[in-house]
Amino acid sequence: MSVDAPQLPFRDLIDAAPDGVIVCDQAGLIVLVNAETERMFGYSRDELIGQRIDVLVPDRARAQHSQHVSSYTGSPRLRPMGIGMELTGRHKDGSELPVEISLSPIRTSRGLLVTAGIRDVTERRQLERDNRRANAYLVSAVDSVRDAFALFDEHDRVIMVNSAARQLFSAAGGGIVGLPFAELLDKSLRAGAFDFSNESREVLFQRWMAYHRAPAGSLEVRTGTGRYLRVTESRTAEHGTVSTIADVTDDEQRAEELRHSRETAEAASAAKSEFLSSMSHELRTPLNAILGFAQLLERDRKQPRHVLRGGEHLLRLIDDVLDLSRIEAGRVMVSPEPVNVREVVEETITTLEPMASRAGIAIRRDALPEVPRVVADRTRLAQILMNFGSNAIKYGKHGGRVQFTLTEPDPATVRITVIDDGIGIPADKRDKVFEPFQRAGQETGPIEGTGIGLTITRRLAEMMKGRVGFTSEIDRGSAFWVEMPIHRRPTTESAPVKPVIGVSPLATGSARHKVIYIEDNPSNIAFMRDLVEDLPSVELLTAPTAEIGLELIRSHRPQVVIMDINLPGMSGFDAVQRLRAWPETRSIPVIGLSAAALLKDTTRAKEAGFYRYLTKPVKVAELTRTLEELLITPDLPVA
Repeated sequence: MSVDAPQLPFRDLIDAAPDGVIVCDQAGLIVLVNAETERMFGYSRDELIGQRIDVLVPDRARAQHSQHVSSYTGSPRLRPMGIGMELTGRHKDGSELPVEISLSPIRTSRGLLVTAGIRDVTERRQLERDNRRANAYLVSAVDSVRDAFALFDEHDRVIMVNSAARQLFSAAGGGIVGLPFAELLDKSLRAGAFDFSNESREVLFQRWMAYHRAPAGSLEVRTGTGRYLRVTESRTAEHGTVSTIADVTDDEQRAEELRHSRETAEAASAAKSEFLSSMSHELRTPLNAILGFAQLLERDRKQPRHVLRGGEHLLRLIDDVLDLSRIEAGRVMVSPEPVNVREVVEETITTLEPMASRAGIAIRRDALPEVPRVVADRTRLAQILMNFGSNAIKYGKHGGRVQFTLTEPDPATVRITVIDDGIGIPADKRDKVFEPFQRAGQETGPIEGTGIGLTITRRLAEMMKGRVGFTSEIDRGSAFWVEMPIHRRPTTESAPVKPVIGVSPLATGSARHKVIYIEDNPSNIAFMRDLVEDLPSVELLTAPTAEIGLELIRSHRPQVVIMDINLPGMSGFDAVQRLRAWPETRSIPVIGLSAAALLKDTTRAKEAGFYRYLTKPVKVAELTRTLEELLITPDLPVA
């Protein structure tokens, strides 16, 4: 039996409802629909009135729907929307749409009526699907991150972790989500997930908790397997915490490799300096005897000037080996003074003549003109000319010649040129001649050389406010020159004065002074004995080792000890410490001799307790004066 719908007073209210409204009788026939129902399903009101409600149910669900209707009418009750059921309606065109339905029974005098409120949730379901998809992407993205990721809520409980975090904290056992941070950390520490070999477990726990409560910067920890981790945390707007834990083991290893490389480089630099120092020592030792005997000959008025000058120049060249490291460090010092250029050139020629003779090359000794003195470091200027001259000989041709010339290209400059008729320099190599380790195409040739001489030469000239240059033609020779500024204050040349060594008080005194010399080199011992022969008041005892020398000192109680530093077995430094420790030898002054000429060596000797530290080759006058101070002058302090 149908109801006369137009007679219902609430008709307009029902049509105004935002949801669809359908009223069915107990048999499931539609007796009333509102406007939203018509729009939602595509039927007109007339098409629906009197039809079974099944017309709005998808075909696949009609059989079950009839059972649901019978069950509901048998026990009608209020069923609100949104109770979790996934319901679908059927449009007139056959398409389906997601809906939510509420049911409300109404008992009337005509029987049971059921009012259905129907809501189209198509847009909401689409939003839900989009949200689920976005959440799935987010979860997948977080899970794919290599770093461990954990999210804690405002109560500091885990609400999300990725697979890396699950693996990191797996030692804690059980589920991770829902655990408070403190509990998760404590379980992980107790299970050995993190290393606390350098601190107690409690200290690491407190340190991590303090960082977690007030995160700033990062926290460095290690796993139980030795991996390095960097923990970084930040707060969210909802008072939660985001924690990321990155494995930085590779970064730490690279940093360690860099530290090791830096230490290796520093060690190599130190080894280079030590090598240069050792090489200088080894070269100085034989020179000690050579120059020592030469000085004795000079004292006897035999004037072996060439021997002395050649040996002294060789000593300066040895020192120049150390200049390489000093130049690299910017610590080379020059001492400008007025220098007689012609004199330096003549000395250079004399020094180079044996080398030139062996190479079959003649050095022309044409008369050099008088030129003004220049402002230069005499030793460094000689070093420059030696480099130019030795290169001219090395790269010359057998039977060729080398010539030194002096000119004044302008009123303020003197130019010294070294000319050869050798192999010359190829045009494509000339712009690199003064660069380090460049040998003008002779890197693999038979001529020895390092390729640093001209680099040092240019640096030295520039330090003395001079400059260097050259011209060259292949197979016709080269001309290298250095220009130095003229000394502005005129000076009067004086003839060289032969050195006159006065008679030492030790050569005339009647008292006998006992001196013990500890040295393992026979040539140096012979030199010292020859020196003492001219000092009759000195009685010299020698010992080849520090051990034997200490026994001699304790038994003879000398007035002075002369001791080499580098001795076989016990060193000179160790021997001095022994002497200073014994009351009977504590006051005996010790003169140290060594080929180690660095400032640090002198400082170490003073700190060890040597009265004086003299470098080899020994200067006779300096050693004699030191002996006079100790043997003639009374009551001198030991150190």
